[in-house]
Amino acid sequence: MDYRHMAEKLLDIRANMPQIKAERQLSKMMIGENFALNYLASNNNEAYPKDLSKSMMVSSARIAVILKQLERDGLITRTVDAQDNRKVIVRLTDKGAHLIEKDRSVLLEGLVEMLEYLGPEDAEAYIRIRRKLLKMMLEK
Repeated sequence: MDYRHMAEKLLDIRANMPQIKAERQLSKMMIGENFALNYLASNNNEAYPKDLSKSMMVSSARIAVILKQLERDGLITRTVDAQDNRKVIVRLTDKGAHLIEKDRSVLLEGLVEMLEYLGPEDAEAYIRIRRKLLKMMLEK
């Protein structure tokens, strides 16, 4: 099997993915402030800046800039951890939770449409393959 040729096909497909609304929305959720809000929403609405930095694979300085803007917009709060006053906990505000839930709902609609188009078998296979690839990448 020519995996290089297959990889080239994947690159070609990926180049056209932004034409798909759900893909654009998903990409938007994976960068900057939207990523931070989504991460918080996926983690009981709170996290340490260090965890955000690790998950986003950006520097602590970049996280500080993102959090400053989110706090200025009233989407998060930063408070000293009662268990360890050397740490800060970032929490979604009601406004931040509402905003990210709205964005996630729109994204979910697009993903449901995409999975319905694939049908039950292909949708299950797609999720299984994505999970397998994620596992491989996290083990590196």
